[in-house]
Amino acid sequence: MRAGVTRRRVAVIAAGALASGVLASCASGTASSRPTVARAAEGGTDAFRGTGADSIITERVAPGVQLHRLVNLSAPWRAFVLDVDLTACVSLQSVKGAAGAEGRRTTSSLLASLRPRVTPIAAVNADFFLFAPPGVPTGAHIESGQLISGPIARPVFGVHRDGTPYIGTLSVRATVTGSRGSMLVTSWNRPTRNVPGIVDERWGVALDSTITGTVRTLVPVSADGDRYVVRAAAESPAGASAPASRVARGDTLFLIEVPAAEGTVVVGDTVRVTRDITPRDIRHAVGGMPVLLRDSVVVGAVDSVSNASFRGVNPRTAIGVAAGGRRVFMVVIDGRQPGYSAGMSLRETASLLRGLGARDGVNLDGGGSSAMVVARASGSAVVNRTSDPTGERPVANAVAVVQGCATR
Repeated sequence: MRAGVTRRRVAVIAAGALASGVLASCASGTASSRPTVARAAEGGTDAFRGTGADSIITERVAPGVQLHRLVNLSAPWRAFVLDVDLTACVSLQSVKGAAGAEGRRTTSSLLASLRPRVTPIAAVNADFFLFAPPGVPTGAHIESGQLISGPIARPVFGVHRDGTPYIGTLSVRATVTGSRGSMLVTSWNRPTRNVPGIVDERWGVALDSTITGTVRTLVPVSADGDRYVVRAAAESPAGASAPASRVARGDTLFLIEVPAAEGTVVVGDTVRVTRDITPRDIRHAVGGMPVLLRDSVVVGAVDSVSNASFRGVNPRTAIGVAAGGRRVFMVVIDGRQPGYSAGMSLRETASLLRGLGARDGVNLDGGGSSAMVVARASGSAVVNRTSDPTGERPVANAVAVVQGCATR
């Protein structure tokens, strides 16, 4: 294609974006923050030539954070990329926006909820979630070092204590030791039928009849918080259902004993509870699936995970890690909008991350949940075009970019 034709195509795209109001919020900005338009294989966007984009519009959102709008006219697809330089004193964190695991809020609301504790810059939606209990993340959620919902056999996007990103799995291992022996627990804040586990006040959701076994209440009796006395036991013919409202108050723990483990802990006994999360230094984490890239190679699971509909062309949210963990790409791809953006398959999303320069990447919740939000002077603004006809969908949690350096 001749260069003149490409430049004309880019100019049309830029004009259309301004006319539609996509870039209206930048019109009064300084020269350094105004969007720049370039061909995908020229200038500052040369590193993105492998994405397949016809054009890229770049906006400086904050020091160390750029927003790239990528357009492919023939597919068609439109992708929005938060390009985060973690060496520029910005950091990433998970956001639940609630005291416990339950509850749904829009990504805009989740980003706004961070004020005034931190200064928010931008966010994307994160994990898949349950409808019963409503808004409980399907996978792990760790926020500021607190385990809100426990891990399952799915990957997470996490942030180490020093601010470096992590894509991998999490595991919880706890031991309850009393006068009658020890009990191994591999579930924390993830009540599951026929699985022994522990629930604390951060779970914040009532236990119900889906839990099989006996629920015993453990009340702390030591200043260091590792010894507990068994004050009561709750039995239910249909499983566990106590307490009826919230499962914990203060530092109280609830131990779920399945039949095979019952009898290890008895009322009146004093027990010691130890817990270990691997990796140990994860400060923030959200669940996702599947892993899309590993060492710059598209992972085979993109062609086999779940069903064909899930793997096929949809709106997508994903995160990629580049430059040895110093750079992160947070990506939202619009979809289910004929003539504007069809979306991408899992494999296409993995290829887009690799084209951006990511070495590792993971898929997050997509479909109508996919949303990217940027903090503006007037409030949080959704920069992509969400696919739900009702607008931005309430979700379980988000990954946010905030001002401030992590302690390295």
